[in-house]
Amino acid sequence: MIFRLASLAGGLLHRLLRETRGSIALKFALIVPAVAMLSVGAVDLMAVTSAQTRLQAVADAAALAAAPALALATDGAAARERAASFVAAELSQWPDAPTVVGTYEVVERGAQRGIRVLLRANRPSFFANMLPPGGWDFVGDATATSVGLVPLCVLNIATAGDRLLELATQSRIEAPQCLVHSNHTITVKDRSQMIGEAIQAVGSASGAIVPKAGTGAARIEDPFAKLPLDDPDGKCSTANVDRVNKRIRPGLHCAISITGKDDYTLEPGEHWFTDGALNVGGTATLRGEDVVLLIGEDGQINFRGNARINLTGRRTGPFAGIVIAALPEHDDLISINSSRVERLEGAIYVPNAILEIAGNADVARQSAWTVIVAASLMLKGSPDVFINANYGDSDVPVPGGVGPNAGGASRGGSRLIQ
Repeated sequence: MIFRLASLAGGLLHRLLRETRGSIALKFALIVPAVAMLSVGAVDLMAVTSAQTRLQAVADAAALAAAPALALATDGAAARERAASFVAAELSQWPDAPTVVGTYEVVERGAQRGIRVLLRANRPSFFANMLPPGGWDFVGDATATSVGLVPLCVLNIATAGDRLLELATQSRIEAPQCLVHSNHTITVKDRSQMIGEAIQAVGSASGAIVPKAGTGAARIEDPFAKLPLDDPDGKCSTANVDRVNKRIRPGLHCAISITGKDDYTLEPGEHWFTDGALNVGGTATLRGEDVVLLIGEDGQINFRGNARINLTGRRTGPFAGIVIAALPEHDDLISINSSRVERLEGAIYVPNAILEIAGNADVARQSAWTVIVAASLMLKGSPDVFINANYGDSDVPVPGGVGPNAGGASRGGSRLIQ
């Protein structure tokens, strides 16, 4: 547009100078105001173009600066505040800055969460805001996302009371590639230790935590709240257990006890314990692929002694990605207290119960990945719980809302996606 104005002014001047009729005074009386207006308009437009370019640069930089904050504040509040502060600082250093109204929002772009910075600006025009009417309006618009968010692998859902994330005695959580988050507090007592790529809590965090935990994080909602966890119809059956071939068919089970040196296999499917308990102890083995253990209000699972546990979660269906789940009505203790829990590959979900892991050995080390979502997670004794995050090495799909499908604390940097 600037070049068009310059061309128009040059053409008008050329035609007037070639005109031989009339006086020189009349010619210049016509030429000078017209050329002056066009020249001033061109200069004004150049200034607006420059301002628009600078405003877009501010929007880009603000979005890039704010995107990493999407992690610690999952509701986006920190990212919005950081973007707004960045814009305010830039405008304060801009002589003759336009009037700017900013909008900052967390948006979804496919599978990515981003922070959008939209800056609407107004700059007075040279002709007393008459051309164009109200002055010049222009915008800066940018959206950025964090690069490589740390996958969410441990979530303490409860927000108050005694349902917290606690490690006691000489217990240990190792989650070197993922995020540990508590909606309440994190307490690491005695000689215990918690290690993660990122660790954060809505409330306080204390004890031997590496790296240092972030506090004041926003609450993360229950990612599995819509799972179809309802007691199945019918009565439990003892016929599901094949004592000869040491196999357990899926279905609604009565109490099952596996002890001594027994070696049992859970067949693929959904294994419900709504009234009775699944007790595995001694040096017995319980294995199963493509399975989920579902615990009703009065059901229970207990892994004790030197029992060997090797389970991988469901691959398909409504419980895809889940290996153990408790109904919301179950608010009691769920205990994993065995020295040979080799694999719990999938998500463990106990929305209103306390998941207690005890014992004195490694837990889930052989799992390609594990996710724990519990109202409360308590470790005591000396278990070493491994939360691996090798999602691509397993045929158990990762449920939405956890793992690589949700996360926090950027692994480094951010990038523009708009």
